Amino acid sequence: MAENSERPDSGLRRLALIVGAFVLWFATYVVATRLLHRHPESAVVRGTLAALGVFGFVPWLMAIARLIQSQDEFERRIHLVALAVAFGATALFIFAADFLQRAGFVDYVLLRTIWMAMIVLWWIAIMVVSRFYR
Repeated sequence: MAENSERPDSGLRRLALIVGAFVLWFATYVVATRLLHRHPESAVVRGTLAALGVFGFVPWLMAIARLIQSQDEFERRIHLVALAVAFGATALFIFAADFLQRAGFVDYVLLRTIWMAMIVLWWIAIMVVSRFYR
């Protein structure tokens, strides 16, 4: 007699979803950036490429949200606190970069730099908050 019970999700499916969404985000970012770098004359083409770059990011956000929602309350709390810490640290980074730029100590800070800093700060915040709560 075959059982109809579902096996618990091992996390591999969620990991594949995250990786796939990240690859999609990266691909749309690279395509949109490279084509926009050629300065197309058509406003429709520029708008479409900008939309491609922005909307390519949405699946990654949805995958991360689904990952967090699939966790238990304790893990959700860790992610919530880590997001709050990362938000504050990213805001401090942007605020400091703005004033350092105005003071002439640093050159223009690229959005890519801010994004990388935000993701790294979020990852560090998850590690620190996880250790704090455990």
